[in-house]
Amino acid sequence: MAPIRDGDTLLLHFTSTRPDGEVFEDTRSGEPARVTLGANQINPLFEEALIGKEPGETVTVALPPEKAYGKYRKRLVVTIKRTRLKLDHEPVVGEFIRVRVLGKSCLVTVLDVDEKRITVDANHPLAGETITYAITVKEILPRDG
Repeated sequence: MAPIRDGDTLLLHFTSTRPDGEVFEDTRSGEPARVTLGANQINPLFEEALIGKEPGETVTVALPPEKAYGKYRKRLVVTIKRTRLKLDHEPVVGEFIRVRVLGKSCLVTVLDVDEKRITVDANHPLAGETITYAITVKEILPRDG
């Protein structure tokens, strides 16, 4: 079979790993993802790494924070007065809740709770981390026509 080229539709499995080796995503136990190269469905760096590969091959791509989930920004850790929040339950540290941060509706992580205030983190939980992806090519699907 010919190697992968731009425009090919592929079946892929992904394993995503944090710097400490923790796997937080692994599609190998389910159906592979179907992606078409050049259709903006996956990170362009993944596409670049896949060009020229063949079914059965695995490529490893390490993305620095700015190419993965963004740099960790301290300004996205904010303390909000409870009176400004309209929560329907008592928040718990580690829980995700929806609030407005810097004028935007965000899903945030609760960091601290007291009687008057709640401190939240609007960074993505993986912000600031270099993420390593192992991408295995299961199949190149036939082109139509």
